Amino acid sequence: MTAVSALPNALALPLAALLGLALGSFAACAGHRLARGGSVLSPARSHCPACGHTLSWRENLPLLGWLLLGGKCRSCKTPIPARYPLAELASALFALAAAAVFGTTPHLAAALLFGTLFLVLSLIDLEIRLLPDRLTLPGAAVALACSALLPPLWTLGIGWERAFLGALLGGGGLWGVSELYRRLRGVDGLGLGDAKLMLLIGALLGPAAVGITLFAGALLALPGGIAAMRTSNGRGMQTSLPFGPFLCAGAAGYLLAGPWLLHWWLGLPLP
Repeated sequence: MTAVSALPNALALPLAALLGLALGSFAACAGHRLARGGSVLSPARSHCPACGHTLSWRENLPLLGWLLLGGKCRSCKTPIPARYPLAELASALFALAAAAVFGTTPHLAAALLFGTLFLVLSLIDLEIRLLPDRLTLPGAAVALACSALLPPLWTLGIGWERAFLGALLGGGGLWGVSELYRRLRGVDGLGLGDAKLMLLIGALLGPAAVGITLFAGALLALPGGIAAMRTSNGRGMQTSLPFGPFLCAGAAGYLLAGPWLLHWWLGLPLP
């Protein structure tokens, strides 16, 4: 599987970044609504959750709207959480990198779809410590379909056999670790939501991505875990820290740079 050798044309990269901003804005809104049991589609217009003020098109511009408003609602002056511009910026950077890797191919559309899904799941997990089945399980089914139908290119289009094995290792492996921890310690460690997320990641990126994603996720979570333990008033390992966002970050990194990571870590040749 080879990456696109030539970068997209000079227009494609800026367009990808703009699309990433829009997808990030959608992800931030969707994550907030779904975390509260709401609908992504209704109400159709974004509004201030504190006073109900409906945002104008200028106020709703990704990144710029937040900056123009000074990070506060124009009507009631309630602070607008920083997760909105941060999600938009992260999505724009991911889209820019994905366009550079995949070019203007169907694989770029798949990368943006799952990058946005990872962002929505991360925001929900950060807010309510939950990864909804209604996102992870359909996402895993779509990942299997993409793996089977897309021609091989870089980290996507791995074929249904590797996708099935990746799903089995990702979902089953993490469930096994969680169950073993529960039996040994008598308390839950990782939630089943994390196992279902790894089911999705394994189905999309294959068995090699499972180990890389778990390692990267643990590495990224380590500073936050240490900080949480120090401020947990002696609760130690029972401190709640959502692992989903770190797994999503690891998976997004593998999607963009998987073969390079395997080359660096295991010395495997680049495709």
